Amino acid sequence: MKSRIIRIMVCLMAVMTLCLTACSHDTKPQQPKAQQTAKTVKQPAKKAQPQPMYIYMYRYDNFPVAQAQALCSELEKVYPHVHLVSSALPLPAKEYYKQGNRYRARGLVEDLFPYRHGGVALGMTTQIVYNPNEISPYWGIFGFSLVGHHSAVISSMVPKTHKRQPPEDMRKLMLHELGHAFGLYHCNDPHCFMVDFEHGNKFSQTPSFCNDCKRFLNSKGWKL
Repeated sequence: MKSRIIRIMVCLMAVMTLCLTACSHDTKPQQPKAQQTAKTVKQPAKKAQPQPMYIYMYRYDNFPVAQAQALCSELEKVYPHVHLVSSALPLPAKEYYKQGNRYRARGLVEDLFPYRHGGVALGMTTQIVYNPNEISPYWGIFGFSLVGHHSAVISSMVPKTHKRQPPEDMRKLMLHELGHAFGLYHCNDPHCFMVDFEHGNKFSQTPSFCNDCKRFLNSKGWKL
């Protein structure tokens, strides 16, 4: 009888041990169904701000630093992103016409292509530049630009007189050629900077850009 009681007690202790062991497991509570199925809402990606287009100004050879700085200051009044490069570029020998002592304007503009750096390159020279036309294959000009190609060149030397351009004429010439570089063609308004010079000097009759040209350039980042 005594041994039977002991066996019963042993069995009861075993059952209690199993129950305690089962209850001691650390089980994580189930999350509510709504939390399990919730999805993370992605925030819309912010659009990258467009980088400003810089105008890089380059002196060719011995173009005076002070004159380049003065032109840069004038340009900054109407365009906010201008950088005057300190070191001068050499004039490309292959564009030189020895008999006329002048450089091919289109060749200089193409020479500036690698220096645009995603912006616009403006070259400044004291040498006469030329572009072929119906009058002469070596016709001297004030400046040159390929429309919309973001590259232009201007000369401080007047081809006919071999005298230096006055500062105000240089300012207007710079704005005229940069207008072409940004995409403007010649303008029919006789008082606009973008008027066709027609083999002459019309700086005295052009006080500014016309409203249409201003509107176009302002859409390109100018402040006119």
